[in-house]
Amino acid sequence: MSSEVELGDLHAEAVAPEALTPALAALYEVPVSEVAWMAQSCVAAWLVSEVQLLDGQAREVVVGAAGARPSPAHGTELLGGVFAGPRRAEVTALLVGAAYAGVGRAYVFADGHLFTPEPLLSAGWREVGAYRRLEGRPPYRAAPPPAGVTLRALAETPGQARLEALRTFEDRIGHHAVTPEAAQDGAGGFDPQLSLVALDGAGRGVGVCRAAIDDEDGRPVGRLDAPGVALPWRHTGLRAALLAGVSAQLRARGAAHLSMDSWGDTPEELAHDLGWGLHVTGETPLLASP
Repeated sequence: MSSEVELGDLHAEAVAPEALTPALAALYEVPVSEVAWMAQSCVAAWLVSEVQLLDGQAREVVVGAAGARPSPAHGTELLGGVFAGPRRAEVTALLVGAAYAGVGRAYVFADGHLFTPEPLLSAGWREVGAYRRLEGRPPYRAAPPPAGVTLRALAETPGQARLEALRTFEDRIGHHAVTPEAAQDGAGGFDPQLSLVALDGAGRGVGVCRAAIDDEDGRPVGRLDAPGVALPWRHTGLRAALLAGVSAQLRARGAAHLSMDSWGDTPEELAHDLGWGLHVTGETPLLASP
């Protein structure tokens, strides 16, 4: 450390993505082994250090960390965040500013815990969507797929069609590029028999709803991601058909409650789900750079 630094100095520096791993583990309060993949998914990374007095010596201590994870249609997601402390807003501004200068277009999950929203809003970042968790009983609705589309269990769907269906999420903020591994049976802990894929007349995957049943205190509870639908079909009732189809299968398996995660769903899609009896139990705003 240079002899010119003073207590309280803040410094942002670009680092190799793998250097993020210890900070990510500390921020998320999990073992290093659980966040190594996150660091490996980043194309750039930054650390912010503060000069603090430790054991009578001035030392640089990491107070913030961010990695840029590519998003197909929205630049990059900034992973990581800022450790608790009286200078969180200042550190957030410095960290996100360095990342934005490095990669340009970006977004963050601004939960108020890892990234403080106020300095981002002051810098012109804006709310463009949200991650939400919705819960409720599996809706008692019937919604047939549009003409020319059939619904099939993921387990019975060819690999290429699975990938096509999963890629219907890629233009939504909060989602990332789909890898072939994501199309394998059991990926994400989802049940390939419960999960549904929508196929058009040519056998292309144009929609998907992945689901599983978890055991919570001895009772079956449905867990699913909100349906994804290819852009040319979003004006139809295909999303409703996927949700209705999965809900019917959950009920048939004895699940009287479901939990559904969504990223970047539109206000109209949220209104639809609320109208079907689900309710929001958690929400994290997504803030995007200017």
